[in-house]
Amino acid sequence: MAVGEKVSTKIKKRLSKLKDDRLTFDNYCQEVSDHALGRRDFTIAEVQQGRQRMTRIYDTTSFDANQLLGAALHSLLTNPQTEWVSVRYQRSELNGNGIAREYLEVVRKRLQTSFTRPDSGFASHISQVWHDLPGYGNGCMYVEEDLAFGARFVARPISEIWIDTDESGRIVAIYREFELEAWQAVEEYGKENLSEGVQRMAEKVSSSQKITFVQHVKKRAIPLPWKITAEGKPFESVTFEDKSGQTVREGGFTSMPFMFARWDVDTGDRYGKGPGLWALPNQKMLNRMWKTFIRGSEKAVDPPLLVDHDSVMPGSQLKVTPNSSIVIQQDAGINREPIRYLESRAQPNWVEGIMQSRAAIVQKQFHSEIIQAFMDPRMTATQVLELTHLAQRQLAPILGRMQQELLDPMIQRVYDIESRRMDFPQPPPELAGEALKFEYVGPIARAQKATEAQAILDTFAALQAISAMLPETMDNFDPDTAARALAESNGIPANVLRLRDEVDRIREKRAEDEAVERSRQEAQEGAETVAKLLPGVAALNQQVGGALPN
Repeated sequence: MAVGEKVSTKIKKRLSKLKDDRLTFDNYCQEVSDHALGRRDFTIAEVQQGRQRMTRIYDTTSFDANQLLGAALHSLLTNPQTEWVSVRYQRSELNGNGIAREYLEVVRKRLQTSFTRPDSGFASHISQVWHDLPGYGNGCMYVEEDLAFGARFVARPISEIWIDTDESGRIVAIYREFELEAWQAVEEYGKENLSEGVQRMAEKVSSSQKITFVQHVKKRAIPLPWKITAEGKPFESVTFEDKSGQTVREGGFTSMPFMFARWDVDTGDRYGKGPGLWALPNQKMLNRMWKTFIRGSEKAVDPPLLVDHDSVMPGSQLKVTPNSSIVIQQDAGINREPIRYLESRAQPNWVEGIMQSRAAIVQKQFHSEIIQAFMDPRMTATQVLELTHLAQRQLAPILGRMQQELLDPMIQRVYDIESRRMDFPQPPPELAGEALKFEYVGPIARAQKATEAQAILDTFAALQAISAMLPETMDNFDPDTAARALAESNGIPANVLRLRDEVDRIREKRAEDEAVERSRQEAQEGAETVAKLLPGVAALNQQVGGALPN
């Protein structure tokens, strides 16, 4: 396959350049694994399954803080028990239509089910991404299409993913280098698509040798939407054997299957940095302190022995285990114990205060004080609101990037997959062809809107005293718009809120009923007035001799 070989050669050259550019970053990430998190390998040539990664870690402050932050992000942002998917029409005027709202709610519920379905693997794999993001500053989720089951989620290790960006810093291409055993390659790509060497390798039952593959996905420069083949897809993909250059799969995607999210990106950098990298110096200091502290404590509990020359009988052994005995010979000329403990005057406890202060710095870099405060059941509503504002100020840029690079593209990708399986109902005829817009609206996203809701409440509360004296001041505000803004900020379900047309009909009916009731009351009051006046009129008529008209 000459064409495939040319493509593979070009891709391998670019991948080699990207690897060289990321070498320093990989070294930093390996240090984070070795000294802080005990997860992932970046610069080790051959990774052994089950390798012990915690041998250099004496203090688990970073490990615990990263676990806490990752679990909190999963619980707050992508909790399977909450609804965090929003579906709207791009033309905002259609979203108030009753038929459109019913259809959007059906699509939203089915889309949300794609994430909560047990066989999708979303809950377990998104948790890995949430732990990689703060720990290493980057995380990658792959959403593959299974024609039988729909969308499947797989968290990819950052060590096998490289990204390419445009001049604006946006990710435009993904490179993945991974290994498969021969039999796995046959199952994945088909024996006929593999090189002859790999085919022979697969025929050996006892062979466990691994083959390196490279997958490249990028946005197509000029898509051909009128074609139903891979050339009509916005994203092109090619997978080939690294050694032979044999192309094993070529195709395309409607949407990017890789979601590569970055915690915080410095200007000019491709990859993100997170709390794990920022806390690394303090974490290494903590490990060194704890190692020294442990050695000092061991010396204090089990100090070294001072043994005089020739104090132990020949043939006897110097035993230091409990309940052991040592045969010695006493030298009458020396007035001291021939074998004695070395008295240590070291005070290792003084370092505890320094270790606690360093640990507090590490926890702060992982935002532990905010996460732990949210877990306090004694907090009042006011405290929760203030804490939400604090979290919003500190985490808003990060959460915004998470939504842009991970959550929104992931929702769009799942919709593309499920729509090809015809898992969604056809839209009403009057809405056919209208484009949908997918948004992430989790609890943190709603919390970011809390400022607008609180501003509305504070304004009306401040005007309460003024409006009592000057009611016309309330003419400056639209109560209906304010009520709808509050409902949207609090995440109220769309089907709970009445349409404006329906509200207008209810008010018109209420006005008609009130008008009828006023007419009835006026008629009744008039009849009562007449009834009260009749006796007097009759008496007056008698006095004038019946001269009054009837």
